[in-house]
Amino acid sequence: MPLLLRKATASDASALAQIYLSAFSVDAISLLVFPRNKSSFDFWHDSILEELDDPHAHLLCVYDSSSPDQKIVALAKWNGPDALIQTDLPEWPEGADQKIANHFFGNLFGRHETIMRGRKHWYLELLATLPEYQGKGAAGQLLRWGIEKSDEDGTETYLEASPDGLPIYQHFGFEEEDRLVVELDGKGEGPLSEKEFIEVFMVRPAKVKKA
Repeated sequence: MPLLLRKATASDASALAQIYLSAFSVDAISLLVFPRNKSSFDFWHDSILEELDDPHAHLLCVYDSSSPDQKIVALAKWNGPDALIQTDLPEWPEGADQKIANHFFGNLFGRHETIMRGRKHWYLELLATLPEYQGKGAAGQLLRWGIEKSDEDGTETYLEASPDGLPIYQHFGFEEEDRLVVELDGKGEGPLSEKEFIEVFMVRPAKVKKA
């Protein structure tokens, strides 16, 4: 199963939007903020098209070259060191839990600004893989792409992770800087029955270039 990386294009927008909705199908925050409906699909589809026009954003995908249709199986969005840190909240899709959305993403944007203000860095804003392709190396390719860029530039690297992702990112040299704990209602079944959601803010130090 040769998985290959390439830059995403506008024609990939629908596939990439669907990958996000599939990859985070057991993520409590994602389900609350992006209910699986047409409005959420349109939100991601339109966001991807906008990001492709951003010169500081790098939207990448990994595809299965062994499949007849070159199926896209993973995506990542890296922001370069000259990108502005996002502070404005978007208009959420229909059916979103507005309170949770504003609290969670408002804190993500705020902590990013607080931790990395004035520090040149590459930022991994999004990394998602189709469930059936997880653990097959697609995410590693997308992660290494940004790390290599960061090392070339001699900058730090920043991302947000779930506690489950900590060992993976620590293996790549990321260190925990802070945590955000979001209290949930604990109602419903599956992920929505959780009492809290944890997000971890991580920084990989700049690689010291040899003289």
